[in-house]
Amino acid sequence: MNTPAQQWAVAAVIGAFLVLVAHQGSLLGIERSFSPSSKDLAGVAEVRDLIRRRWVEAPKPGQLLDGALKGMASTLDPFSEFISAEQLQQFEESTTGRFGGLGVWIQVEEGLVVVISPIEGTPAWEAGLLPGDKIHAVDGKPCEFASVSEAVQQLKGEIGTSVKLDVQHKGEERLVRLEVTRAQIQIHSVKGARLLDEELGVGYLRITAFNSATLDEVRAAVKELGSLGLKALVLDLRGNPGGFLDQAVKVANLWLPKNAVVVRTWSREHGSYKDTVADGEQPLKGIPTAVLIDGGSASASEVLGGALSDNGAATLVGTRSYGKGSVQTILSVLGNQAQLKLTTQYYFTPKNRRIHRGELGPEDKSWGLLPDLEVPVAQRRRWELSRAESDREMERLKAKARNEAHEVPEQLHLEDPQVRAAFTHVVEQLGAELPQAVADAARVTSAQGVAPVETNTASVAPVESETPAEGE
Repeated sequence: MNTPAQQWAVAAVIGAFLVLVAHQGSLLGIERSFSPSSKDLAGVAEVRDLIRRRWVEAPKPGQLLDGALKGMASTLDPFSEFISAEQLQQFEESTTGRFGGLGVWIQVEEGLVVVISPIEGTPAWEAGLLPGDKIHAVDGKPCEFASVSEAVQQLKGEIGTSVKLDVQHKGEERLVRLEVTRAQIQIHSVKGARLLDEELGVGYLRITAFNSATLDEVRAAVKELGSLGLKALVLDLRGNPGGFLDQAVKVANLWLPKNAVVVRTWSREHGSYKDTVADGEQPLKGIPTAVLIDGGSASASEVLGGALSDNGAATLVGTRSYGKGSVQTILSVLGNQAQLKLTTQYYFTPKNRRIHRGELGPEDKSWGLLPDLEVPVAQRRRWELSRAESDREMERLKAKARNEAHEVPEQLHLEDPQVRAAFTHVVEQLGAELPQAVADAARVTSAQGVAPVETNTASVAPVESETPAEGE
């Protein structure tokens, strides 16, 4: 069994026909050179010989080689993995059948599946899975997984079939059983684009994940908001587990000037940083912006939030981000019969803040994104607010389809304390007066004992010292 740190596995979404691993991998080439020391080879040969001669059973063909390669990769970090020929074949089979998913981004920690974020509107979301939930049993059988791949194989299945999950909600002792029906998962990138206040021109839009259509959807939403008189914007990246990095970079272009640094990558192979810069599209130049983040904001969403924050284009509001900022390179090995997924780079924000958590603890303030305005919300309450917003979004879409006016008063910035904090901040930047209804809602929340908005003064000093030295 791997150590807990080694089992802190890759976040993944269990989709309908394939599993989307929540990392921003890139095909950087095939490594062909390998020159182990004679001591390494002698040790491997000695153990292999003893197993062959003295193990109570005869090893299966390829079993020892696969085991040795898997073992080497597993000692590096949770995201590096040797993918055997058999695993590649299983993946090919899984992408050609009618497999359904639950619609949840996961990791594996200490053998248990841990929910990073359910995808809104999917079976997992409807069933009530929450960020931080731990799955202790699947269909009544206690489960312990060495990797996300193993967990995915257990959780996916034919569309329309159900799976029973024994779940421990974060902060609770007892287990609850949730039944989830598998379905084909479709992720819509941009939701809820509208003006929260027409008179002030404060807009809102949410990016649920980054896929190939994200930039086009965001552009369309921004254009529509502009036609309605957009003067300030609340950009919601809460629960956004990432996706296509290039889309996050292109969305950042909507705010940033030409040649502004969007994200930096560092690799030991090159011993230097590589900057990705903006092209200066800038339709949102000068628009006061607040970006909502939380523990479900990971990878590409952290890149976008960090880019806007470090370049002074936005203020971060909410709670600390997830801390997933590494690049995995897919390397073909064993004559193209297997693959090695290897972590080769880390992401840094423009001001050299490392996004990736790695083995750093939660008390270490040097990783991830820290909000400028910290506004904690309990996970259960966050889910309830998301459900209410989803129901209102459906009503808005129905009215739009019928070409009818949607007369229901806006509630999001009144009910949701994180949205309200972001709304209040951009109104202050506009130099406008805060609507009385928003001020009253804030007073009610404070009277109910919810933590007030506080400015986060944690250090965001450069962390170059965390990068490994050349040759290690």
